Amino acid sequence: MVYRLTILLFMIGCAFGHDGSHSFLTPYISPGIQIGITEDSKLSLSFQVTIGSGIKIGKHSEDTFPLFLGRTYGIRAYYQKNSLSEMYKYYDYQISLMSVVGAGKGKLIDKDGNVSKRTKYWLGAFGLMIYEKIYFHNQVQKQFGISGVLPVPLLLIIDSGNN
Repeated sequence: MVYRLTILLFMIGCAFGHDGSHSFLTPYISPGIQIGITEDSKLSLSFQVTIGSGIKIGKHSEDTFPLFLGRTYGIRAYYQKNSLSEMYKYYDYQISLMSVVGAGKGKLIDKDGNVSKRTKYWLGAFGLMIYEKIYFHNQVQKQFGISGVLPVPLLLIIDSGNN
């Protein structure tokens, strides 16, 4: 299912052409999936969506200031010995430079409503290498992962209906 959804979103993104001009802000939506591992060898699987905007300094896409701001919402499951051990919702605010390097700060929320702070750092474009720190009950858990994302500029979809 995730594979088919990813292919569908990719095809939608490629299907809409444009004339190269954009507004000051370029909103986007970016679904993603992340696979990670904790220091104590728990496997994690996350599904997320980021809603954000790039900042433009000119009339054309090549004049883009390479700064992107976003808010991510997601669900993360931890697995230990091939069975689900924990489930969380999370959100974070993030900033990315040139869509290649970025950082985020947010919260992880368990099923009982307990909140833990988290920070994440990443490197990459469509495939990301991720390092996270989650502050569980005064204990820091470090996590490493890889992620695939598919940023889709919303104005391309909206403007294509006017042609």
